[in-house]
Amino acid sequence: MEHVEPHIQTNDILQQILKLNIVENEAEIMTLLINLRLLLTQSSASQETLANNMEFAHFVQNVVFNPIMRTQQRTLHILTLQVLANSVVNNEKTQAATWQTHGAQIAEQACTSPLGSSNNVLLMIMYNIYLGRCTRLVSEQLVFETCVRLWQAIIEAQTDYNFEYLHFLLEHFIVKDGRACVQCYQRLALVEQRIAFLDYVAHYLRENSPNGEISTMLLLFFAKEFRLKSDCILRETIKLRHELHPREVHTLLRIIASASGTENYAKIYAVDHSLFINVSSLLRCVIAAGKEPNSSVDTPMTKLEEVALTSNIDAGYEERVSFELKTLLVRCTANLLYENEANRGYCLDTQLLPALLECTVMDARNPLMREWSILAIRNACINSPDAQQVIAGLTMQGAAPNDMLSELNLDMGALRITDRQQ
Repeated sequence: MEHVEPHIQTNDILQQILKLNIVENEAEIMTLLINLRLLLTQSSASQETLANNMEFAHFVQNVVFNPIMRTQQRTLHILTLQVLANSVVNNEKTQAATWQTHGAQIAEQACTSPLGSSNNVLLMIMYNIYLGRCTRLVSEQLVFETCVRLWQAIIEAQTDYNFEYLHFLLEHFIVKDGRACVQCYQRLALVEQRIAFLDYVAHYLRENSPNGEISTMLLLFFAKEFRLKSDCILRETIKLRHELHPREVHTLLRIIASASGTENYAKIYAVDHSLFINVSSLLRCVIAAGKEPNSSVDTPMTKLEEVALTSNIDAGYEERVSFELKTLLVRCTANLLYENEANRGYCLDTQLLPALLECTVMDARNPLMREWSILAIRNACINSPDAQQVIAGLTMQGAAPNDMLSELNLDMGALRITDRQQ
């Protein structure tokens, strides 16, 4: 049997597809697309034959970027997408041709609903072009923003589909190219997009950094951003280069709290003593603000009736920026005090221990705050006679009142203390 070159077979299949009607001959077209998908893996000439066929580009336009096809003829849509994806693998010429013809729509559709395999294949195409042989074809900002928008859509849809190429791309930024990541983050105009990206980083940390450690430059940038913007936690907004939002600062704090407690990243923040001073100062301010009448900072919820379904307290308190705020601040403080002589000294200088002792209560608005505050006090006192002397100068008057514990018949609670010198 006479051998036929793959690119000639590719051209023959393309001509057959273009002669068929999408509605009437869907099954036959799909069979041809499956054969075409395989041929594109066999030679660069086959890829170039497809990329240079303008009639097939029109077919792609009608099948891939048509929202009706995406939902009503999904199998045909996905097969065509896979063919397009195979055509750009390791081929500079086809990458350039494909991006010139379809680039804007690929970026737009990659984060469009309904979410699923279509988004993943579109990101695969973007991934191959951006990190392939034509890195200059696609701007890093476009790739970054497309991924952030898709992550936003995933959060809103609460889908559990595995968008592997989304992770490949975002991990490239946060692990391998911290400098570009910082620049792209700073260019994000919408606060919702900045929060979404930070949420992804927090998610990556929760997964224990599965594909490499986060760039040191990026983590240092987060600390700098937190120091610059943290006072908007106590004020609704302030003006710097952007309109700031407390949720952005809250998510920065969550990242720092998580990273500072891990073996891989703790050393990065251990030497940043200005971060410790900022976090501890903010903790004291939040505690003080919570005591003010008509404060915007929520007071502790220590009664079971306050968290019951019949409570007259807004059930959406877990969605407020103040939820877990003190817990995160105390957690950061505990981590930054661990085996850190300089920060222990700052803890004494700023009289932080009494504030930490005030946090040894159970509070539904701040889960695990009590446990983290005990750890923070422990870390402050280890190898620190001065800190131990501060604690020794306090007199225990018994367990502080805690209605939630009383209702549960638990004999424990926060320490109620006074200064012996008073």
